[in-house]
Amino acid sequence: MTSFYLEILTPERVFYKGDCISLMVPITDGMLGIMANREPVTASLTGGEASFTDPSMKKTLFSISGGMIDVQDNRVTLLCDYALLPEEINTEKEEEQAYLARKALSEKQSRRDYLVSKLILNNAINNLRVKEKHTLN
Repeated sequence: MTSFYLEILTPERVFYKGDCISLMVPITDGMLGIMANREPVTASLTGGEASFTDPSMKKTLFSISGGMIDVQDNRVTLLCDYALLPEEINTEKEEEQAYLARKALSEKQSRRDYLVSKLILNNAINNLRVKEKHTLN
């Protein structure tokens, strides 16, 4: 299969840099699939489950936050707040984050704080889903 070059970057690290044959990422309209020779596209990412398959056919599942994807000339760049492998996700920490966010959402708060609480809750739930899916496989 034909491959393309993929870079997944976060503020803290280079999550992945190398060849890839397919990529699936969550965007505002659903999921975006990328394969070699795709037409150029730039899109906004949402938090959720993502995956890529390398040339050896190894599929890597990971969780991402919001960000951007840019596809041009068989080069894909993913810029996101974080990207986590399932083994990097701390279940207890994510469950605590979800609990605290739910508690905050049940209380009166400013619009900004409400949106932050929703974002924290969504990220925690997404991370737990990725961890659970990996554990089941």
